[in-house]
Amino acid sequence: MAPRAPPTMNPWEINALNYEFPEQGSLNPDGTMVTSATTWRQVQDPVIYPGLYAPSGIDIMTVLLRVVGRPNPQVDLGPVDCSVALVLCDMLQADAPIIYVSDSFSELTGYSSHEVMGRNCRFLQSPPGGQRASKRSSDKSAIRRMRQAVFSGQEIQLPVTNYKKHGQPFKNLLSIIPVPVDSSGSQYCVGFLCETD
Repeated sequence: MAPRAPPTMNPWEINALNYEFPEQGSLNPDGTMVTSATTWRQVQDPVIYPGLYAPSGIDIMTVLLRVVGRPNPQVDLGPVDCSVALVLCDMLQADAPIIYVSDSFSELTGYSSHEVMGRNCRFLQSPPGGQRASKRSSDKSAIRRMRQAVFSGQEIQLPVTNYKKHGQPFKNLLSIIPVPVDSSGSQYCVGFLCETD
């Protein structure tokens, strides 16, 4: 029997293996300071793929596995993977700030991750720059239902009007799923965004 060739890595595995976090104090491509206190060195272990899940340090794969494997789901999400537009909020911090957004979220909304980190998701409910949006009563009702679900730790899926970075409104089929970390309750809420017609 001929010897087997070693398996080859696909491009995302190679990219993850070669990923290096920027040094503290260096500049991002847009000229802002790098805020990550983490420095990274390349790891040569072929079993470990650093940066595979998120350079943010959030193990988003574990969060997604908890979402998919949750008992008694109330909302049917369909297939869930890292390509979906999602936002992760820390419910134990004041005002439930965003701690992670997917690249698809940035593509959908036009906001980069550094523009939204630390903010509450409600900023998507109004156009940027202090413009006033005419809130229809259906949106007010949806927002009230959404807030009640979040505060009570319930799953919810509903259409809401959100706004992209440049002020363009879009109809968002929003799914909010609380993610329990341990017996102390839910630490995270995951919001899945889906633009509809």
